[in-house]
Amino acid sequence: MRKGWLYATGLVCLMAACTGTPQSSADGLCSIDVAGAMEKPAELKLSELGSDVRYVLLETTDSCLIGGNPNILLLDKQIAVVSGKNCFLFDKETGKFLTKVGHVGEDPEAYSGPAPTYNDVDGLLYFMRRPATLQKYDMQGKYRGKLTIPIPPASPGDFCFTDSLVIGHYNNLAMGYNARSLLFFNEAGEQVDTVPSLFPVLPEKGVQDIASISVIKQGNAGIVLSNFKDGENSASITGIPFLWKSDGKVRFKESFNDTIYTVERNGLVPYIAFATGKWHWGAEARTDSKDNENRLLVGCIFETKDNVFFQCIQGLYSDPKTFNGIYDRKAKTTRMYAEADGITDDLNGFMAFRPKACSMKGEYGMIIDSGTVLEWLEENPEAAENDKLSVLKELTDDSNPIVAITVPK
Repeated sequence: MRKGWLYATGLVCLMAACTGTPQSSADGLCSIDVAGAMEKPAELKLSELGSDVRYVLLETTDSCLIGGNPNILLLDKQIAVVSGKNCFLFDKETGKFLTKVGHVGEDPEAYSGPAPTYNDVDGLLYFMRRPATLQKYDMQGKYRGKLTIPIPPASPGDFCFTDSLVIGHYNNLAMGYNARSLLFFNEAGEQVDTVPSLFPVLPEKGVQDIASISVIKQGNAGIVLSNFKDGENSASITGIPFLWKSDGKVRFKESFNDTIYTVERNGLVPYIAFATGKWHWGAEARTDSKDNENRLLVGCIFETKDNVFFQCIQGLYSDPKTFNGIYDRKAKTTRMYAEADGITDDLNGFMAFRPKACSMKGEYGMIIDSGTVLEWLEENPEAAENDKLSVLKELTDDSNPIVAITVPK
């Protein structure tokens, strides 16, 4: 790749994000006014994300029991539910259980973890098999072979797919190898290209340098916080997309960078800048907790043709709080509110909506434990009069969770 051009592009983008100044139409860069929205927090409403909501009751059988803290992936016709060591597929319209996909283990068809990446090019699910394999499964749960990841260094943690290449993202702080950001490789497992991190390389640290480690959950992000003996800090962020597809293009956002890029074969093209203004957390201070209590780390991002949903974490190394944000593409407006309050359901009057997934069709989804739903229904008996919520009456204490899915505008 054109490394010099790449660095120049990154520098321009970082500077734009730092200033908080909206970009002119000439440069084609969309600016999301986070700083302005933080000054005037406003209640977020579900009608900003969709025109309606569907409630899918996931079938409950002994073959597909879902445990606590599940995650979901919204596919074209299925819902993938990751629970414990299992990945289940359910029909997205009816909630009918379809199949269990693969298994954790050491045999040739096993994977290391049940969280899949969907390849919209071949319609398969890819699972990580450490140290350097992606296991393929189809939507019927049938094994479809493997893909080798070129190493060293260690394998990327996130993947996205094009017609001819696989793109992997390195979660640098988690690996201790922070010079490389993206890897391009082909079906033969051959490295085609790499993209260096847009940030200065951090000194590598070992276990002996760590003073303490803590694990926290902020919004959709899982964060491993490391405090080092020299007073520096690091945050390894997981559970949120760093690479995703939008309008047929691959998007990429690195942690501690306020810019989303479109990944192209000749470099990274700036796409969206989060104008964080005085809350900007610059790359030069990403390991420093001093005076960063109010700085914002832009975390989870879900993108549709109508809007961009995002989360910002404030005070990451001190007293973290998360804010939800919605950018309306048509109105070019940005609204933000505390994540703890969720998004008010002004469509059906149901409990607060908290997006956990976004499909390529523009649907937002969340998964809710049946017990939580039943408690809410008991506390809100008037909801029984709402025809759109009538399907929830079928729930019992032993039911699998429900998935709420927005209908795109």
